[in-house]
Amino acid sequence: MNNNHILAIAMAGLMVAPVFADDTPATGELLEGINMFTPEEGDPAYKVRANEKYGTQWAVDMAYGYWHSKNTRSDFNNNANLFLIHAQLNQRLIEDNVNGGTWLRAEFSGSWGLDKSSAKGARMLTDAFGSATYAHADIYGPHDGVLPELAIMQYFAGKRACLIAGMVNLTNYFDAVGPANDSFSSFTNDGFINSSVLALPDANAGAVLQVELNHKSYAMLGFSRETTSYGHNPFSSNGCSYLVVGEYGRTIFDGAAIIRINPFFRQVEEDDTKHHNAGIAASLEWEINDGVTVFARTGFAHKQDLGNAFDFTCGANLKLIPSREDDFLGVAAGVFKGTAPTENNREIVLEAMYSLQLNDYMKIVPHVQYIANPAYDAGSSDELITGVQAVFSF
Repeated sequence: MNNNHILAIAMAGLMVAPVFADDTPATGELLEGINMFTPEEGDPAYKVRANEKYGTQWAVDMAYGYWHSKNTRSDFNNNANLFLIHAQLNQRLIEDNVNGGTWLRAEFSGSWGLDKSSAKGARMLTDAFGSATYAHADIYGPHDGVLPELAIMQYFAGKRACLIAGMVNLTNYFDAVGPANDSFSSFTNDGFINSSVLALPDANAGAVLQVELNHKSYAMLGFSRETTSYGHNPFSSNGCSYLVVGEYGRTIFDGAAIIRINPFFRQVEEDDTKHHNAGIAASLEWEINDGVTVFARTGFAHKQDLGNAFDFTCGANLKLIPSREDDFLGVAAGVFKGTAPTENNREIVLEAMYSLQLNDYMKIVPHVQYIANPAYDAGSSDELITGVQAVFSF
């Protein structure tokens, strides 16, 4: 994920293909697990609040977060008080029980500093870290509120295919690794949210075509421009930067695990010069048993000058107290190879968090991160970052 696309993916944990350990899924259920707001992840924060009569699905996450850095540079604040929100809507426009119908998809995210030192213009601590990784993936730089997606979703072929077109957020569909794809309720460092090699854009004109191949596998092809920043017309003709990305996903181990493979091609236009890059990313998530879910991601790119050339991340969610089935400990580690053609082009990130579910609507999520060689800068000290979020979900 490049620095211009710190994306609103707090709800992306909803959008992974669901695990079917006991029953063969119905036709179209794999795509529904990607696109619709379903509770397959088993997290009370994602219970469906859908009005079936009018075909409305919606979900809202709000969070208060406090973040502290031990080694922030002198020109950055070492504390930040933040309010964050993420909301998504699926509104059915045309009902079609056979094919799945026509839907409107809308998404809104925002982050605000709650005091003067945390304001966006004051260079809060989360601006200080990493060309590969930021301490919180949902901090939007100078932007307070953003609209990552506004698109039409059309199902067809008996729910076995779907086309999404308009202003799209590719992270809602691609590389959606459930245990590490939700910065409100799981890891917050954006190196764990999406592959840093893929650099998936949002808030740009694009389209996604999805096809369910059989009950165990699906394929997707996505296209998005990369020329538009938040708040500007996504259909403007400025520049010719774009990303083409595919995904093949297949459930294995009787539905307890899923693998994803993502080839991509990218063109970036800078000063009337066009640069090209190609590569591939892959991921695995595996629910080993009711108490342990593991994940791993890796990616390789042909050229470093258009983003990271390599990354590898892995981790696990562990339910430590059987009587508290909605709580879990998350641990993750990642290594990222940056653009600098020197020996100092590796960044290493470790993160641990705990999700303490208080009720169906509220959880407390403390975090600790260690970043070695932040931003691939030999002159920077290793960073130790602590934080806590109070998350309210509806």
